Amino acid sequence: MKIHVHATVSSNSVRYFEYVRANYEGLSTGSIPVHYYAYCLDSASHKALDGSGIVDEAIALKFGRGSKGHAMSIDTAISRFVPGDINVISDTDITILMQDWDRVIVDLLTGENAVGVVATRLEGIGGFSTGDTKYQQYKNKPSTTWMAMSPDYDFSGLTVMPDKDNFIEVTTQELSDLYQLPIGFFVVKDTGWQVPSYLHNHQIPYLALDIVKPTSADAKALKGCNPYHDEFQLNGQPFLAHQRGSMKHRFRIDPLSVDFYNACDAYLGQPSWAVHPGAADRLRAKGQDLVNLAKQPIRALRDAIKS
Repeated sequence: MKIHVHATVSSNSVRYFEYVRANYEGLSTGSIPVHYYAYCLDSASHKALDGSGIVDEAIALKFGRGSKGHAMSIDTAISRFVPGDINVISDTDITILMQDWDRVIVDLLTGENAVGVVATRLEGIGGFSTGDTKYQQYKNKPSTTWMAMSPDYDFSGLTVMPDKDNFIEVTTQELSDLYQLPIGFFVVKDTGWQVPSYLHNHQIPYLALDIVKPTSADAKALKGCNPYHDEFQLNGQPFLAHQRGSMKHRFRIDPLSVDFYNACDAYLGQPSWAVHPGAADRLRAKGQDLVNLAKQPIRALRDAIKS
């Protein structure tokens, strides 16, 4: 049994990928082979990873950034799943927090009382990012942030493409149970909105990790961090954490990223494998900051003209 990790990467998330790859390896048993695949949304990320030895394969895509490009990348990954093994869809800005995570996943997906999917879940109604609006993504079921999938079930028909211009009105108890939203709400068709119906129609059992916000008394790894982040627990213990926004926030340079990775490293005992930005990364960030600063008067003038 092998594990195959499939991750979407852009030029801004190469360092994130380097960290999470080291993280996967650093907390694994070392007895279960793990292979890594980077689905590169731009030429810069492909150039950085192809032939680097960090990945088993860097796949060049032409989908561009944004939720649609990310979803098309995940669809491509699903089409390339390795039969007979465990396949994992992984964001680059997650951090594994549980030692021997690979053995834990193998046991959950292939052992006694095995499930077909072990995954993160989405933030509940009234959360930091979701708010109280009646327009919500589905709840309490696996999300595409991190999904480990059993070889005993067929996922080849799953697509995760968003359809943000349309909604599903929750008009029946059946729809309410399927999407875990109250009657009268509307399901937002963001990336992965098809997951609940696919699992239901194919009778695939799942385990959705508990989501714990840094502001919760139950938080352990991210306690006191910015509530933008998410901690996911298995049986009350941190299994992984998610920074969010790797396409936007610069790895361990922007405050939100510094906050997240410092907390993860502290929880893990300052691991020797941890990745940090280099001098070239910091110099590039300073150049980006100067360019953005120079553009501010132009943006202000444009806004004034529009108003």
